[in-house]
Amino acid sequence: MMLVVLIFLIRRKSRELDDSETIDKRSSKAFPQPTRKFQEGSSSMFKKFSYKETKKLTDNFNTIIGQGGFGTVYKAQFSDGLVVAVKRMDKVSEQAEDEFCREIELLARLHHRHLVALKGFCIEKHERFLMYEYMANGSLKDHLHTPGGTPLSWRTRIQIAIDVANALEYLHFYCDPPLCHRDIKSSNILLDENFIAKVADFGLVHASKDGSICFEPVNTDIRGTPGYMDPEYVITQELTEKSDVYSYGVLLLELVTARRAIQDNKNLVEWFQVFMTSESRLPELVDPGIGDSFNSDQLQTVVTIVRWCTQREGRARPSIKQVLRLLYEFSDPMLSGFVEAVEDEEYEGTEGRGRTSKGKMHRGEAIFHSGDGRCLASSSSTSRSYCSRSFLLETGSPQSPPGIPSI
Repeated sequence: MMLVVLIFLIRRKSRELDDSETIDKRSSKAFPQPTRKFQEGSSSMFKKFSYKETKKLTDNFNTIIGQGGFGTVYKAQFSDGLVVAVKRMDKVSEQAEDEFCREIELLARLHHRHLVALKGFCIEKHERFLMYEYMANGSLKDHLHTPGGTPLSWRTRIQIAIDVANALEYLHFYCDPPLCHRDIKSSNILLDENFIAKVADFGLVHASKDGSICFEPVNTDIRGTPGYMDPEYVITQELTEKSDVYSYGVLLLELVTARRAIQDNKNLVEWFQVFMTSESRLPELVDPGIGDSFNSDQLQTVVTIVRWCTQREGRARPSIKQVLRLLYEFSDPMLSGFVEAVEDEEYEGTEGRGRTSKGKMHRGEAIFHSGDGRCLASSSSTSRSYCSRSFLLETGSPQSPPGIPSI
């Protein structure tokens, strides 16, 4: 009798191992190595973890810090003190598997101070986990739309807008090929302990029109989030960087108003139009939670940027470089001096659309925002963040809307 039970257990274990090998083979294209570097020259690495390790790190999955349509997020802590956020997928459909593989493949190659970094992953049987750097202040959505919370200051909101624009500049201009995020929204903007914003969720990222990526492209279905989605993309199904610019415009308006992209059955961009009839009505747009603690001139410029970014036709919208320049100009009175200081820097064109700098200015060499010592200038695509005049290099810009000087 014992022999029969033993044979049964051996066969069952053998079947489990076969299933596991089949899954690993199916995923081998996405995960050729257990550990891979983000980018050549970078010390950052991410690692493949077992299900057992993942379970232990999350205290048997008892450390829930968030939930969404994709699944559940747990807080995990390593023995060396490193804290990470572990995203567990609820269902492993073919589409979800594609997005999971896509995110790993992309984050292996992308590294920027305003993109959430991947620390590890787990793929075992029907379980899928992604481990990211832990963002202590949660999502921008939580801060804007959770009742009873402390409102973000005007200055913090502007800085978050600059951080997100920096991340998009990197994707649009410094990746080869250029990439579209495709799902810019407040729940995908995460904030660290210093309220530095980082863009997350790369499952929908796609190469822009003039490039192609080396792994399977996403399907042609309309993908994105209602309220943030580019209306031109919905009609044409042609994805360009200007689709991200539209979503960014909605996000910027959400930052100012603390209203949802769709609220009271009304699209935020449509709701916003009534305030355009008179300049005196613009202050009514601002989140009541911050009262009069905002800069009226900055509000005027932000509103104009929102109008520009949310034009119905993509060709009428600015590039994210142009947006970034405007944000810098009104947020920093020292910008004119900075522009003059970097004018002598030599920039070398590279193949495609990216540019690199021979002489880069370190963050410590100039402070562009009095008070908090944070560098407002654009981050480069290298493993460290540098100040850059990349926002000054855009040519062939669309016509600026009224109220904004041509760039």
